[in-house]
Amino acid sequence: MPNSSERVGSATRVMSIPWAPAHDEPRRHRSRATPGSVTPPLPSNLLGAVRQEFSRAFHPPFEQVAVVVFNGALMSSLWFFLPPSLKNDVFTLHGSLLFAVVLSAWMYADVPATNVMGSDARRMLLAIDDPVMLGRLLDAKSIVLWSLVTPVSLVAAAIAGLRSHVYLATLYSAVWIVVVPFGVLGIAAWVGILWPYHTMPVRFRLTHAHPRFRMLWRWLFLITIPYAVVPMLGALLISPSLLIWGFSTSTGLTRQLPRDSLGIGIAVACVIAAICSIGGRRVSRRLIARRRDRLVDFLSDPTRG
Repeated sequence: MPNSSERVGSATRVMSIPWAPAHDEPRRHRSRATPGSVTPPLPSNLLGAVRQEFSRAFHPPFEQVAVVVFNGALMSSLWFFLPPSLKNDVFTLHGSLLFAVVLSAWMYADVPATNVMGSDARRMLLAIDDPVMLGRLLDAKSIVLWSLVTPVSLVAAAIAGLRSHVYLATLYSAVWIVVVPFGVLGIAAWVGILWPYHTMPVRFRLTHAHPRFRMLWRWLFLITIPYAVVPMLGALLISPSLLIWGFSTSTGLTRQLPRDSLGIGIAVACVIAAICSIGGRRVSRRLIARRRDRLVDFLSDPTRG
């Protein structure tokens, strides 16, 4: 079979057969190492992009759904089953309403929030020279991930609020859950633009572990870094609110979120999140434009790991 791609210049790869494996790749690994050969047409509007992204989320390998469920179950286990002393160390602000906020943050802290290019390489390649289309695809990814996380977190907030009889604070927490994650997702996408990686089975990576850095160590780093990046971004976005709460209450933040000044802090966090969401998307498009040749070269070759 003829080679499916050829090098043009030093960085750009033009593909004559979309996503065809290299001719010398073992036949038994082709279906596992590469995505399907059919690429859906690029959406004409944001609604179409969201529909396509939902379709991807609920088809194998179910990455987004599996990640949300796993992280939600992990965080809930820590919250409910850790001994009180350890729980206070892990969750410094341990008011009952904060459970829903922390649950939301933990469910975002994984690869769907960062690997926005490598997980959807074929469509990103088709849209890479169209800034409007790129923005549409990136927005759709954020909306779908938000749609998977937000309902669960809102239910948790409602249950905590009804049990604690603090309805206004429950409303404020719901506003945080709905608005603030967009700011985090807008910036977290930079990781996947700077360091994308292809989605492939772990067994294939272990079998084809050469070069070892690219196939294993780089990949392991990139699938674990969201657990640090996403919470850090969330903390940065809410840090002005923490300062407000710390200076406006006599107990500071050592016990619970202050219910009397909670609304002011949440309002500040929402404004910052809106700025970060809009600015983050603009920076993402600029990063893609600057790294265009390198991204095309990497995303065109699924064997790059």
